[in-house]
Amino acid sequence: MRIVIVSDTHGDLGALRRVRLIEKDADLWLHAGDVEAPQAEIWPFQAVKGNCDGMFEFPFRRVYGTPYGKLQIEHYPLYGSAAPSLFQDGVRIFIHGHTHVREETEVGGLKVFCPGSLVLPEDSALGTYLVLEVSPQEVKPTFKQIAQ
Repeated sequence: MRIVIVSDTHGDLGALRRVRLIEKDADLWLHAGDVEAPQAEIWPFQAVKGNCDGMFEFPFRRVYGTPYGKLQIEHYPLYGSAAPSLFQDGVRIFIHGHTHVREETEVGGLKVFCPGSLVLPEDSALGTYLVLEVSPQEVKPTFKQIAQ
């Protein structure tokens, strides 16, 4: 399963279109919040609500089945104390946005990722996004950069 994940696009629909053109063969398109655009304008991405998305109708979290286990996406980073209960509920992959900084870590068996920001990165000169290749045995992340 190939999952493309972006975050913190803050209304830049052009950047989302570029990612769609580059990553044509994705199985799932996710946005970790601070979209600042309606769902109809970001298709095929499925978004969660970020702190800048007050007027837009997005859920605060989404959960998907993957070959590796459940994937949960929210805008805010994971607090370490929440990892055991998520893991107990079958969540094996946790995605967040908000920080504008790429993250790849593991907390109590839970794989945690942040794609960074597609348009306002804090840790790179270019915008970043994440592609996950998910199999029953592993989650292989690839962070990619895109010119603004």
